[in-house]
Amino acid sequence: MKAFCSKTKIALAVAALVASAGAQAVAIGPVTIGGTGTCQTWLPSNGFASGQACDVPNLAAALGGAGNVELSKYGGPVTTMTGMVGAQQVVMSSLILTDWTANGNALATRYITDAFASVGQILSGTQLAALTGIFLGSTDGYGRVSDPNVSYVDTSANGTIYVGLDGFLNASPVLNALVAAVNAALPGTANDLAPVAPGAQVSEVVKVQVDGASWQYLYGFSATPTGYQSPDGSFSGSYRLQVPEPESLALLGIGLLGLCLSRRRRV
Repeated sequence: MKAFCSKTKIALAVAALVASAGAQAVAIGPVTIGGTGTCQTWLPSNGFASGQACDVPNLAAALGGAGNVELSKYGGPVTTMTGMVGAQQVVMSSLILTDWTANGNALATRYITDAFASVGQILSGTQLAALTGIFLGSTDGYGRVSDPNVSYVDTSANGTIYVGLDGFLNASPVLNALVAAVNAALPGTANDLAPVAPGAQVSEVVKVQVDGASWQYLYGFSATPTGYQSPDGSFSGSYRLQVPEPESLALLGIGLLGLCLSRRRRV
């Protein structure tokens, strides 16, 4: 058992060293499009009047830094994009209404709460309920953030996977449209939401799976300029979203180390 513990600690140490220092950043390899929803690429070089076909050259160009790949449209049928990042299979997906409403509207509640907290507004129960109802009540709400525009998928030097989403560099007009709708629906003014100041940043949501693990929903509130935009101002901001590490290997490592430590205390 002592030899096993020693080998385990060495293996875990080597794995941590490789993860932190040895890996080189790599981008997603050739991708395939799945699902029953639509897919279109947006390439500034071809103009933003309409989306381009999701054929191999356009996909390669979009994910190579020249634009983005839009999965589905306004919460419609699911579209997926699958590819390899190093030795890991990454699947990205658009969202549908049930993603938002599952487990008592868990994702909708979390996203709305986080979005308004990012602009300094802590929502009351009444405000959150009104926002959630309007957000889920129309594709103008949840649908607008359910069709992610993926601009890249890559890893950092330590192997952490990142997904880039193109969106609004200034999302305040979109948020303020929601604020106006909520304030109009609430009786009186006691629960009215304050207008969102210019410059707010909120991304769409992308659903991600790595190596068949549980699906994760990614979004963020910090963008950098892309240098291009569509006629309505979208795609002007790039949101770099970190994919959390799979929990299974971390839990396995903790469990093995715990077993070793427990054994050491008994001898």
